[in-house]
Amino acid sequence: MDAHSWAKREQRYGKKFEAGRQHIPALFDGISLPKEIEQIALLGFASNANVKTLAGGRVMTTSELFAEIVSGIGNKKIAKAAIPEQFPLLRTIQFASEHRHAAGWC
Repeated sequence: MDAHSWAKREQRYGKKFEAGRQHIPALFDGISLPKEIEQIALLGFASNANVKTLAGGRVMTTSELFAEIVSGIGNKKIAKAAIPEQFPLLRTIQFASEHRHAAGWC
């Protein structure tokens, strides 16, 4: 959520992605991780029509990320495949997706 130039974003995300590469293995200790971890520059209100990568990571808008999450979990019924409680944001999206018709979102 910034209004910086793409050059400034490149510099800032480069630092963030490097820190991520250093700390990701410890955060997921005990889980087999892929050798290459896709890093995403998540932009709240910018466009990625012209810029597809930033500091080696993929540029995504928040709406694209949300659509990707919903496409992956939106059809999983809570009664049969509930997302574990330790993932509260994903679990909330699953509940919202399953009950979207009751909320009037079709």
